[in-house]
Amino acid sequence: MSRMRLLCFNIHGGRSLDGQRDLQRIHHLMQRLDIDAGVIQEMETRPSRGGQPDDVERLAGPERPFHLICPSMLEGQGWYGNLIVSRYPIVRGLIHNLETRPSLEPRMAADALIAGPHGNLRVIGTHLSLSIYERRSEARNLIRLIQAVEEETKSPLLLMGDINEWQRPSALLRFLDGHLTPVPCKATFPSLCPVLRLDRVWYEAEGIKITAHRIDGNDIRRLSDHLPIVIELEWPEPWPEKRT
Repeated sequence: MSRMRLLCFNIHGGRSLDGQRDLQRIHHLMQRLDIDAGVIQEMETRPSRGGQPDDVERLAGPERPFHLICPSMLEGQGWYGNLIVSRYPIVRGLIHNLETRPSLEPRMAADALIAGPHGNLRVIGTHLSLSIYERRSEARNLIRLIQAVEEETKSPLLLMGDINEWQRPSALLRFLDGHLTPVPCKATFPSLCPVLRLDRVWYEAEGIKITAHRIDGNDIRRLSDHLPIVIELEWPEPWPEKRT
């Protein structure tokens, strides 16, 4: 099997539960897990929140030189929002505004087409609102915007992020499950005692085995108030040609 590995992680602005802000810890985690692409929520580079101009590079490292920045809020040269970092080139990057009406924290989605070793892979990362009414509206807008993108060749698609949905039964989850295939994964929030499945993954892809695993451990639990998810994609090896 040929594999590709992604990380979905709400990093809480890069601030660990010990109160320290250290994006190098996120970089070290991606290195340890051999992550090809990181899909990050709550990336924070605003100066008033401790952000620095080189925060994206510090998190991604030289191993993931391709970035799609998706700001929800701006402050001078700094910003807060979603981020995708990749080992492989991002050949097309879109930012989707999911808002129906203006809000204090606009919700966006980062939509990256990554030229991976097995062809293009469309990766979408988002962070939906705390309000159930806003989440439902954002989910409808998200699916509409995903479908509105015209592609000459349809690529395998992954949607992931902090969906902020804890209610069961959930009309929002039924709606998303009706458009994309959900990937089972354990609860991720709160990190010290996870009971809520706020972070989720969906896909639309044929011929690829896709699994999602919550990453746990004493050191990882204190990196953020969420636990990270690792998504693994496995492509079957091509059959060797028969000799005649």
